Amino acid sequence: MAPIVQPPSRSGREQLNEEARDLLSMAERLESDEKGLVSAGTLAVPGQNLDETIESGTALRVEVACAGEGSVTFTVSSGAARTAERVDCTQPMTNGFDFTTAGPSLAIQADSPEEDGVGTAYMVSRVS
Repeated sequence: MAPIVQPPSRSGREQLNEEARDLLSMAERLESDEKGLVSAGTLAVPGQNLDETIESGTALRVEVACAGEGSVTFTVSSGAARTAERVDCTQPMTNGFDFTTAGPSLAIQADSPEEDGVGTAYMVSRVS
């Protein structure tokens, strides 16, 4: 009898990242909002994504979510502009805020004291 081959299991972090992406309905929205979308994805904790293609003075809507046990502080910065949002990962909800760039780049960071127990997701769109 041939041994049964199990597919490799995804890491806990990958599963938590997927849960966070689901909170943002990311898959559906990426397909429907391609023109307004600036950036989207998951962040390592601690970690940062940087977009250096954005213009200064761009009005944005930033949405963040996390899943797991603990909290994540998402920090968005551009030039002198900076906003930090702490998200409780045990609550199945998203947090969103408006942000206007003050320089030709946009950095999104995630930090958490429970870095191994949380997953993250974010979406940044132009405000139309």
